Amino acid sequence: MDALVLVFVKIVVAVTLGFLLRKLKVIDAHMQKGLSDMLLLAILPFSILASSNYEKTPEVTEGMLITLVAALGYYLLSLIAMRLLSRKLPYEEKEQRVFVTMTVFANTGFVGFPLLSALYGNAGLLMAVVFNLAYNIFMYTYGIHLLSGKTGSLLSILRNPVNIASVLAILIFISPFRFPSYVAGPVDLIAAMTVPLSMIIIGSNLAAMPFGKILSDLKSYFISLIRLVLLPGAMLLAMYLTAKALEIAPVAAAVSVLMCALPCGSMNVILSEKYDCAPEFAARSTVLSMLLCMGTLPLFVLLCEKLFI
Repeated sequence: MDALVLVFVKIVVAVTLGFLLRKLKVIDAHMQKGLSDMLLLAILPFSILASSNYEKTPEVTEGMLITLVAALGYYLLSLIAMRLLSRKLPYEEKEQRVFVTMTVFANTGFVGFPLLSALYGNAGLLMAVVFNLAYNIFMYTYGIHLLSGKTGSLLSILRNPVNIASVLAILIFISPFRFPSYVAGPVDLIAAMTVPLSMIIIGSNLAAMPFGKILSDLKSYFISLIRLVLLPGAMLLAMYLTAKALEIAPVAAAVSVLMCALPCGSMNVILSEKYDCAPEFAARSTVLSMLLCMGTLPLFVLLCEKLFI
């Protein structure tokens, strides 16, 4: 419990720092974009590669398989359920499409990787990497199709640095190869920047948003209810029942739940802007879910700790 509290204190301090730096104009919109690009294109891939240097154990290997099955089941079932629900809602047609991607596709890389690395170390990050591979397959195919009316290309999946690092990390982990110390040292040094930098960027992003308009959007609250409570709650129940029936790796169960308990993914906003599919609605929902997850995410971490770990 003390370790969990310490992790969240570190996160809150880093987010607050980012918020203050944006308010004091030390970070502006141009710098924030540069920091985000640096995180996604360089630092996160290093963090993923660093996780592969973890000792191979049957528990972690089993956990990666469990996480993959949980992720595939989650995306298949939630996309079907949310698409059917969206057609019943009194939303504009473009908002219905955004509703599906916002509820299903969470911020697995930008928030999920740093959080699970901080909570469960390299083992947790490796399992999160596997979950995120399923995210990318569905997001860059059906997600793009839904927002644009076009079919996403395989090339967009293959050329993503996070995906490349993810595949390499899994291959390295299952192989006998491990980085020598003179390579592991620099990789670990860069990877250590992931959590503080990502939280500073989140704080900066929050500081730039008009809170009045965000807090009055009832549609965004409904998205946050599904994204932060109902879907992770369903995964929690599924993993709890599975753990009762079968002996599964506890960290895998926790990672599967927490990867579903994250706020709406920023990629939803980027793609909705690119394809002109209700981008302001997507931006408001993303920021509101980010704010509300400060209360819901710690709750799911504590539930996972009590039920699985």
